[in-house]
Amino acid sequence: MIIKENWFYDISDILDLEIVISKWITVWIYDSWINNKKIFLEENSFLDFFSFLENKDNHKIEFFQNENNSILNVKYLLFSKNDEVIKSKIYSKISSSYSKSDVKILSLIWNKGNIDLDWVIEIDSGFEKIIWHLKEENLFLSETWKMKWIPTLLVRSDDVEASHSCKIEKISEKNLFYLKSRWIDEKDAHILLLEANIKSIFSCLSMINNIFYESLINKIVYSIKEN
Repeated sequence: MIIKENWFYDISDILDLEIVISKWITVWIYDSWINNKKIFLEENSFLDFFSFLENKDNHKIEFFQNENNSILNVKYLLFSKNDEVIKSKIYSKISSSYSKSDVKILSLIWNKGNIDLDWVIEIDSGFEKIIWHLKEENLFLSETWKMKWIPTLLVRSDDVEASHSCKIEKISEKNLFYLKSRWIDEKDAHILLLEANIKSIFSCLSMINNIFYESLINKIVYSIKEN
């Protein structure tokens, strides 16, 4: 599939294994990852990529920035619960100059959930002015959980700004206490606090396709409420 027009695309049901973002194109893409995919960014292209992933094992996606001045932003939400395992491998390769990549991953782990996340970034030699950042946040919603995260940076160029960070935390007891003191049920209080985090991941979608955004947030919140 070759994308040639500026627009929002839901590629969840698309069977093509390769997606190409054409030169000088700005796109927003949502994918629930029914199929593993490879995504290629051409020169001066811009991609905001969003996904919500649950109940999925052995998922894989690959991003390739092979031409100069491409920009990739990835917002990725994982939700694991009830002994379910999410095993995901994400690969990103930059073989171009003046390219940027910014990745934010939020993992919600509830009731013996298990997330195994492997992210590999590879930056080839001979290129300049490359920026790459990865930020992962993990929220644990029960006392029993499993989380494995292996970030790998293979940097072969000198002119690179690259970083990764990981934060692990539980829902704030202070915020929970405040909401419960306002006669909000504990489970509903959890949902309200989680919803703020979820909306922060997908906030850009509200400006691009608000109907899709509202539907997605409702789907995620409903999935959490069911547990």
